[in-house]
Amino acid sequence: MPTKTKKVAKATTKKTPSKTAAAKRTAPKAVVVAKKVAAPTPVPKSEPILRQDDLQEIVRDLGWRVAPRDVEHLLAGEQQLRAQARALNEPHYALLRQQLSLALDILRDHVDGECPQIPLATIAVLGAAVTYYDHSIDVIPDFLPHIGRLDDAAVMAMAFQLGEAGIRRYCDWKGLSLPGHPR
Repeated sequence: MPTKTKKVAKATTKKTPSKTAAAKRTAPKAVVVAKKVAAPTPVPKSEPILRQDDLQEIVRDLGWRVAPRDVEHLLAGEQQLRAQARALNEPHYALLRQQLSLALDILRDHVDGECPQIPLATIAVLGAAVTYYDHSIDVIPDFLPHIGRLDDAAVMAMAFQLGEAGIRRYCDWKGLSLPGHPR
């Protein structure tokens, strides 16, 4: 006779969940958002107001626009420009004062035909630098105390760098030393 297997039901006691446990399961879970703490942002290195490339571009761009009549017109205000140069009495403007004075000498001798051996490129960059100096509203407005002429000094220095060969020729002809370079 076939044997019958009896299914024996195991008596398991199911715990009926308490109301609080059921509420916990069905309640929306609070989302815990972990705040990401950002790594300290590195302080960017400060960029200069004018980079060397900017200075070259300013001088070359103005230099391309300077015509002989522009230099003559600029020199119509030569005495005022020389007075401004003498008024630059702060020590950090000493080189600008010397370079501006020499630039005006070179431009004056060029216009007067005294020194025809100065390359026109030198005349153009010096004319550009003096024109830049003459304008009061530029990268750093000139009316700002102590710093207003810093961009003018940088532009003048760049003009002297770009026109160095012609400026040296002029200084040799006049028996002068180049500003910032002892003879």
